[in-house]
Amino acid sequence: MNTTNPPRVLALVVLLGAGCDALQPLVDDDRYDAAPPADPDAMVADDAAGSRHVLPAGSAVPSIADDAALVAQIRLNDGLSDGALASSGGVLVRSTGKAAGATVMYWNFGAAPMAGNFAVTAPIYVLADSDGAGGWIPRADHPPLIDSIPGDVRYSPIRRVIYVPVTASYAGEVLPSVEALAEALDLGLVEEPVPAGTWRNMPVVPPDTKLEVGGGALPVDPTEVYGRGFRVTLFPLGGDRGVQPLRNGSMPVGQESRLFSGVPSGTPPTLPAGADAQPLFQYGIPAAPPTTSFNYTPLVTQLDVRLANGVAPSTITSDPQLFARTGSGGINGHYVDTVASYVVTTSVSNKPLQFEEGQP
Repeated sequence: MNTTNPPRVLALVVLLGAGCDALQPLVDDDRYDAAPPADPDAMVADDAAGSRHVLPAGSAVPSIADDAALVAQIRLNDGLSDGALASSGGVLVRSTGKAAGATVMYWNFGAAPMAGNFAVTAPIYVLADSDGAGGWIPRADHPPLIDSIPGDVRYSPIRRVIYVPVTASYAGEVLPSVEALAEALDLGLVEEPVPAGTWRNMPVVPPDTKLEVGGGALPVDPTEVYGRGFRVTLFPLGGDRGVQPLRNGSMPVGQESRLFSGVPSGTPPTLPAGADAQPLFQYGIPAAPPTTSFNYTPLVTQLDVRLANGVAPSTITSDPQLFARTGSGGINGHYVDTVASYVVTTSVSNKPLQFEEGQP
């Protein structure tokens, strides 16, 4: 290592490897509020090689569950209802909606972070070996690494996949933080990260959270990755169909229509004030993994749609019944026989559809 120059600092974004099932908006990805290593005493001494954050091969990384303050930070900022989780025994239960003419199940991870009109994304770094043909093989012996948890500046559940090629000098060292990754680059253990051009929905959750998946399967435990010097828990969603390409370098955002009935009821007859219990999603479950263009997004802007006179929400099962859209998905008109009026709100949520029963 060159001891006359300070270590280089990484300012890149991330990908999720094939070992974890792993889509994103238009904003830069600077490093923000990186915390010091969780257990400095466990770190290697600052020796001639200058290693402070990189841990020796086989080193144990503590669970974030051991840090009550960080767990509290996640609970306060993860977008989940603590009351609902308490009543369900820590299980995030599914809700029912409609999309593409079918009934669908979805999870609600709360508000999605936005920067103006664009979704915020964050990196996930995946240590990888070259496949010899210009691609990358994620290493099974090192978990992916994230840069932030809920409550950190620029946290996002939408993770851009970044491959980190290891060098011949890499011997299983443990990189549990972004600081360790930057140090490993300076030590020659890894090469410059390579953006995969893809993203995946991977919301960080408290360690005791489980995900309802149905299909007779027990609720699923979260997956562990490294972050902030700890083992951090998150849910990689969507399987191979959940790994989606960026659209012009950004994360696409769809729409969710809350349907207000056009059928009067009561005496005297009035239109219902509340929305139907089942939202209607613009994008349905993708039939296959994407190619060069995205075919799904879990981020949705809320639309409040008052249906036309005499139209009940139960008769609306797909977005094309309501709107005409451009090739990029934007609304360029609505159908007056089904829509009386609609309002585009500023509410953007992370509501991923469940692609397959029994799977996250």
